[in-house]
Amino acid sequence: MNYAANLPEEPTFYESKFKETVRENLRFIKSLMYLTKKIFML
Repeated sequence: MNYAANLPEEPTFYESKFKETVRENLRFIKSLMYLTKKIFML
């Protein structure tokens, strides 16, 4: 019973965590691309 009540919260937690990770990765990639552009401009 307790497990069933707990179940709905699990996917949302993992989903938010996943989205957070994706957002951080995107930010990292963007900064990396920006740096490479800067280097190639020189």
